[in-house]
Amino acid sequence: MKDYRIKVTIRNDRLLTAMESDGYLSVAQFTKAHGLDYMRTSEIFRGKLKPLNSKGELIPLAEEILSILNLSTHEAFTERQLKGFIRTTYEKSVKEKELLKLVNPVQNHELLMMEKDINKIIGEMLSELPPRSENIVRRVNGIGQVCESSYREIAAELGCTQSRIGQIYQKALRMLTRPHNLEKLKEAGVRDVYGLFTRKKKRKEVNQAVL
Repeated sequence: MKDYRIKVTIRNDRLLTAMESDGYLSVAQFTKAHGLDYMRTSEIFRGKLKPLNSKGELIPLAEEILSILNLSTHEAFTERQLKGFIRTTYEKSVKEKELLKLVNPVQNHELLMMEKDINKIIGEMLSELPPRSENIVRRVNGIGQVCESSYREIAAELGCTQSRIGQIYQKALRMLTRPHNLEKLKEAGVRDVYGLFTRKKKRKEVNQAVL
């Protein structure tokens, strides 16, 4: 099963960038300011209307657009764009992870790198705790390869009360949120440090606490 259905509309980024640099917020605003036909101009921006005629020359409207934007044919169109597109919209079903990569692969890569750094710091912080405290924190939050568990499940396994598990967990949180640890996490990009280890808000992904 896919998570999203996205619609991709092709538009000429070269023309759009030049238009926006001249202070126009939309093609509609641009055409109105210069008395151009909106539908046909929009089709050129989308590649639906081929900017060249049968002789390989710019059609009058394309020539006028380039004159207004002060662009040469080479600056305004790629070889493929000069030929026009039969289809200018496409629909595709994707999973959420695929969508993130499509929308912003650079930012997605940055988040993955940040998450890696944060996980490393968290691992170092947890290793400073007493073994039992580290185990409880990992279990409560599902950190690493450990499955998320309730106080009741942990208490049954360790042979103590839920109240005692809560006490150990809260003490561990105080140790984890000492100033030097907070500073390390903030430098790595964490915004809500305490939220990384709170039981009320179930921890899903470390990168939900960043940016």
